[in-house]
Amino acid sequence: MASSWERLATVTLGSANSNITTGTITAKKHLHIVAHLLKTGSGTEVTMQYNNDTGTNYVRRRSGNGGSDGSADTSVNRIDLVGGEANPSYIWMDVLNIATMEKYGHCEMARVGTGASTVPDRTENINKWANTSAQITEIDLNSVSSTFAAGSTMTVWGTDDQASTPFYPNISNGAIFEESDTGKHYMFDGTSTWNEMS
Repeated sequence: MASSWERLATVTLGSANSNITTGTITAKKHLHIVAHLLKTGSGTEVTMQYNNDTGTNYVRRRSGNGGSDGSADTSVNRIDLVGGEANPSYIWMDVLNIATMEKYGHCEMARVGTGASTVPDRTENINKWANTSAQITEIDLNSVSSTFAAGSTMTVWGTDDQASTPFYPNISNGAIFEESDTGKHYMFDGTSTWNEMS
């Protein structure tokens, strides 16, 4: 079970750029990525890479608006997330990030136009990074053939599994607790045990 989530990085572009990068982040077993991408032109395809890996180590499959899966991309040098268009995109993705396993990701994307008569498009993407020797410590979003506009942002949260040893709050030695239903009193020993008082 995951413990508390920690924000690892937030990046907001101050000017147009074809890349949004987290820089180096702390390695965590579970990652949650959220991005709001504003585009400067049509034909902008959004791709993702990890740890500056540009080798053919990525695989992905996606479908649009709940339809049939498109053909899978195997042994490619990036994860294609969003097809080319000018509308803003909202991306949220969860990744299992264990060093000795391939990194599996599940990504949902919404592409939205303007006005109440424009229906958003949805894309679902299942992907992996076939690296079994390192955890993800950098995430790059790339805009192919155009740029992300100023104000585009990416935030990454991470967490590890909760320790198997129970966590005890910082309670002072000698603290007293009274059970409401029995009226019994217990004194804390300063480490992990409540001893009944006689």
